[in-house]
Amino acid sequence: MIKFLNNRTTGPFLISVLIILFNQSGKANPAEDNLVLLKNLTGRWQFSIGINDEWISPKFDDSKWESIHVPSPWEDQGFNGYNGYAFYRKNIEIPSAYKDRMLYLNMGYIDDVDEVYLNGHKIGATGSFPPNYNTAYNAERIYYLPVEDINFDGSNLIAVKVYDSYDQGGIVSGDIGLYGGKTSDRKST
Repeated sequence: MIKFLNNRTTGPFLISVLIILFNQSGKANPAEDNLVLLKNLTGRWQFSIGINDEWISPKFDDSKWESIHVPSPWEDQGFNGYNGYAFYRKNIEIPSAYKDRMLYLNMGYIDDVDEVYLNGHKIGATGSFPPNYNTAYNAERIYYLPVEDINFDGSNLIAVKVYDSYDQGGIVSGDIGLYGGKTSDRKST
């Protein structure tokens, strides 16, 4: 027979289970949070083809990289026929006025696979990179931003690692931006 937990342990237990499940998927459920656009991130992003783990770091100097428009396939911006790995990078400021909100990054639709980092910390991924390649070109990417990874009132680096196997590649469409959900219960410090 299963014994149910009392009210004192049920809340923390359920929260722990939800955190574990959330961390495994890396995906948010924005529909439940009534998201509003706080910062539009469409426009110019730093871009480079290839793969290098140093490109995830906020310390890496990307000033000599190309600049391309997001969202739009990279093939439409001078990288016609390119299939493989590429990185996007963008620095944004997140005001401390947003500390009481649940924050999400909407990266739109990425063809085919992605990993997204905030200040060098992985915040989400969709699809599978080779050798176990699995496309996710038709999935909207919306990732929760952990408050401990945010530099409020300072520079925050978004780094996006992308793999494209064929046809159009990159951050191809969507409402790219920083979104805020419901005001959280945590206290500002």
